[in-house]
Amino acid sequence: RAAMSNQTPNHSGHNAFLNDGVLVHLTGQMPKSVLDGFSGHGRWVGSPEAQDLARLANENPPVLRTLDARGDRLDLVEYHPAYHALMRRGVSIGLNASIWSDQADEIGLRNEARAVRFMLTNELECGHTCPLTMTHASVAALMTEPDILKDWMPRITSREYDSSQKSPGSKKGLTIGMGMTERQGGSDVRANTS
Repeated sequence: RAAMSNQTPNHSGHNAFLNDGVLVHLTGQMPKSVLDGFSGHGRWVGSPEAQDLARLANENPPVLRTLDARGDRLDLVEYHPAYHALMRRGVSIGLNASIWSDQADEIGLRNEARAVRFMLTNELECGHTCPLTMTHASVAALMTEPDILKDWMPRITSREYDSSQKSPGSKKGLTIGMGMTERQGGSDVRANTS
C-alpha cells in the first residue's frame, strides 16, 4: 500500500508535555517532583489508550434514561465508561480542586501547576473538563457559607472520583455542576429566552 503524503501523522505514543517546548520552558523553574508529574501526565495524554478513551467518550454521548425496566421513574443520565475513566484520571491529578489542597510540592504555585495539567488534559479531550472546572470554581462560591463549605470541602477536594448514584453525603468524592432550565444552551447566554 502506498504511503499517503497529504495526511497528518499518527500522534499517538508521544509525551504531550515534553513535546511542548514553550510549556517546558515556562515551567522550568518548578520543583522536579512537579515536573515529573507533568511529564507522566503528558505521557498518558499522548498514549494510544488515553486517545482511545477520548474517542469513545465523544462517539458515545450521554443517554437519558427516564424509566427503569419496570417503568419506575429514573431520570438518570448514563455516561460511557470511557467518560468515567477520563473523569477518574482528572480527579486523581487534582483538576477538580488541587489549588484548595495542601500538596506540599505545589505550595506557592498551585494555580500554575493545575493550569499546566488542565491544558494538557484539554489537548486530549475537552468535554469532561467542564464538570472538573465547575467543581474547582465551586469552592470560591461555597466560601460565602463556611458551615456548608466545612461539610462539603473534604469530598470536593478528594482525589477519588465517585460516579455512583448516591446522596452527596455518602460519597467519597464529589463533582459539582449546574443545571440549566432554559430549553437552549450554549456559550451565548444572552440569546437564551425563558
